[in-house]
Amino acid sequence: MKSLVMPSLQLQFHPAYQCSDLQGRILDIYSGRVEGADPIQSSAYAKVFAFDAPCQGGVRSFFYKEFFFRNLRDRFSVLFRASRAKRAWTGACILADHGLHTAMPVCLGEQRVLGIVKRNFLVTQAIPDALEIEKYIKKHFFRNDDPKKVLRKRKFISLFGKTIGKMHRSGIFQGDLRERNVLVQEGDPPEIYLIDNERTSRYPRLPERKRLKNLVQANMNRIPEISRTDRLRFFCAYLGENPDLVPFKKDWIRKILRKTRARLVGKGRWAS
Repeated sequence: MKSLVMPSLQLQFHPAYQCSDLQGRILDIYSGRVEGADPIQSSAYAKVFAFDAPCQGGVRSFFYKEFFFRNLRDRFSVLFRASRAKRAWTGACILADHGLHTAMPVCLGEQRVLGIVKRNFLVTQAIPDALEIEKYIKKHFFRNDDPKKVLRKRKFISLFGKTIGKMHRSGIFQGDLRERNVLVQEGDPPEIYLIDNERTSRYPRLPERKRLKNLVQANMNRIPEISRTDRLRFFCAYLGENPDLVPFKKDWIRKILRKTRARLVGKGRWAS
């Protein structure tokens, strides 16, 4: 990761993306010159733009995400921990280092005043031909009346289970595994990408509560295209990557269902 220091702003680039045109475009957006960049809907605590820039011999698509402080505690936290952008960069690298797909981190930016982070952002390369997992499922598996479509759905559900299983087998916890943070790139087979990795971390031994949280997050989707059998298929594929859990399969299913139901009730999404 190459660093570029400017007055109060430090940029750190992935070695493959040290392009002057890209750097200039990033600085434009950082400075508020957002002409040609498309704003993307996000939370109240972030600002996101999609933009194109020449790099690597062609025009590439990127996302610029600037993180805002959520409260006073968040603002003071940068005194003793990495910024949100730096944590997102680190989380993405953890996934990539263990053979999991994520949006490639391109540039980390931090503005510091007297050594304290005041602004921070992350630029990632866009994933071409990718959809959020719920949109992908609705697009490809609506009305499961075609035997070939049913078979493709089964393979996809197993792929998703294996992906999360591989992540957990590697000791990795993805802190925000909601539908919008799981992208599927079109292809045969498709590729699953995990994005927004600010809270992604790796443990020598994955804590049970972290494992349960991710499995509940993966089970929260209530779209009609996903059946109870599909959910069991996901979990069986997951167990294939974590065989030490097989003797406790029924216990885990009960815990996942109980926690999922409690969360859905809390969100007003439970249908008896």
